Amino acid sequence: MGVSTDLPATLARLETWLSAHAPAIHAQLTPGVTGAELDALEAHTGLKLPEAYRILYKTHGSWGGTFGLGHMPLGSVLSSWNTWRDLEPDSQETEGHVSHPPGAIKPQYINLGWIPLLEDRGGNEVGVDLKPGPTGKVGQIITYGRDEEHKYVLAPGLEAFLTEYVARLESGRVRVVQLEGFSKPTWDIQLTDSTGHSANTYSPLTDFYPGFGAAPARRSR
Repeated sequence: MGVSTDLPATLARLETWLSAHAPAIHAQLTPGVTGAELDALEAHTGLKLPEAYRILYKTHGSWGGTFGLGHMPLGSVLSSWNTWRDLEPDSQETEGHVSHPPGAIKPQYINLGWIPLLEDRGGNEVGVDLKPGPTGKVGQIITYGRDEEHKYVLAPGLEAFLTEYVARLESGRVRVVQLEGFSKPTWDIQLTDSTGHSANTYSPLTDFYPGFGAAPARRSR
């Protein structure tokens, strides 16, 4: 779960892009958390966080809505993990849960080895998988949650996920849109597929990241 020296540079590129193309979102960036706070999360969950996860959260505690989903502050990460932990004794279901690719993700509704990173605020998350299936990789980035019976590997690790995301921003494979229904101006960045389409809030999580990892360019169900 090591990280290359390129990750801080990738995060700097992300901040530069936001400043130039999405200044309202750039203004939402918050100061990073401390190493002690990340250590406390590790102690609470009993899990070793990937170094890329630590670097991301030490850089900024929240990226606002820059991933098309909400980037979760560390307090929300802990709260979500606690919720899954409390549900886990009564929610051992595996039927209907499918890993893409096969064997990479344990076919479970709840796995306490999943540490969230992004959320749709409807019970579904993108996170780091620290207890993968037999063909998976520790630290892979996956989709899971209340409505996500089909779970997808989006990237082999957080660094690869962030690198791909920034590359898409810089190549113009995004739409910056103003969201409706909010009391104050709210902006979002949506990744697009090869046809220029982007997901809406009612899509499966894989549609927010078209083409990432094993996820298809578009999928309906």
